[in-house]
Amino acid sequence: MTEWMQIVGVAVLFLMGLRLSAFFSGAETGFYRLSLPRLGIDAQSGDRTAMELLWFANRPSNFVATTLVGNNLANYLVTLAVTHGAVMAFGEDSEWAEVVATLLISPVVFLFGELLPKYVYYRAPLARMRLQIRWFSAFYLAALPASMPLVLLTRLVERLAGQQNRSQELLPGRGRFLQMISYGHHEGLLSQAQSTLATGVLAIASQSVVESMTPAHRVLGLPESAGREEILAFARRFGMPVVALCAATDQSSPDAPQWTSYVRVSELQVRMDPVADVRRPMPTLGRTATKLEALAVMHEHAAVYASVVDEAGRVLGAVSQRSLVEQLFRPPQRVTQPLVV
Repeated sequence: MTEWMQIVGVAVLFLMGLRLSAFFSGAETGFYRLSLPRLGIDAQSGDRTAMELLWFANRPSNFVATTLVGNNLANYLVTLAVTHGAVMAFGEDSEWAEVVATLLISPVVFLFGELLPKYVYYRAPLARMRLQIRWFSAFYLAALPASMPLVLLTRLVERLAGQQNRSQELLPGRGRFLQMISYGHHEGLLSQAQSTLATGVLAIASQSVVESMTPAHRVLGLPESAGREEILAFARRFGMPVVALCAATDQSSPDAPQWTSYVRVSELQVRMDPVADVRRPMPTLGRTATKLEALAVMHEHAAVYASVVDEAGRVLGAVSQRSLVEQLFRPPQRVTQPLVV
């Protein structure tokens, strides 16, 4: 009975060491395969597991030190089990038996304790780490007395080398943001359209709205005094769903037309109200406004046109919401043709 208990004890010890080796070897691979953008998004939504993973992601030295301690413990348990097993089978004087047993058992340990776990965690890092992070955190706390000196030594070396661990940036710069978009698309967080849109927003964020403005004297439109039939005929002639209207009635004036409003042709056809009641005002934008600011203003006012004015309030030109939205999905281009919505 005692002999069977020893055999069972050796087997349990070996399996524990093998399991710990698989756990820490796989976790090490999965840790470096984690998607930080995805972790950040999940953590901000209140996912506690993601918060825990992100905590270790921002402190890689703590994770690596814990993994090192865990791997050493696993190797010690496997070696202890193999040694006791060889002694039980061949006696205490059979040193060659311990060597042979170690050589025979090494492929098993390598396959099931190193290779397969690394492959599994490499293929599904986030899913596996989510399942195991609580166990890892518990071992981190238990192994803190042994791992903390390694962490402090690592930080000392980093300080002497002029390198410091950086936590995940909450407000990433342009380069980092583009990298996150690309990584998010690769990881399946963003579709192609979403990735293109995010890149487009970043591209036009700092560009002046003047670059997409149609100069006032080139805008296709009519005076505000134009009647219903005149506007409809003008819209049919140029194929325009929206017609811009200017306050200046004298088109031969040296001053540029003051485009201040527009009318939707569909509303003009459906509603029998006077043109003045159907007319919609254009929101005004300063010449220093960016394209992204222009989109925000037009979205707030539900407007398809906006006028760009100088410091004196004179209209320099007009910009359409459609042209700005198109630039979110293609390289920005200067508008050179007459304004058509």
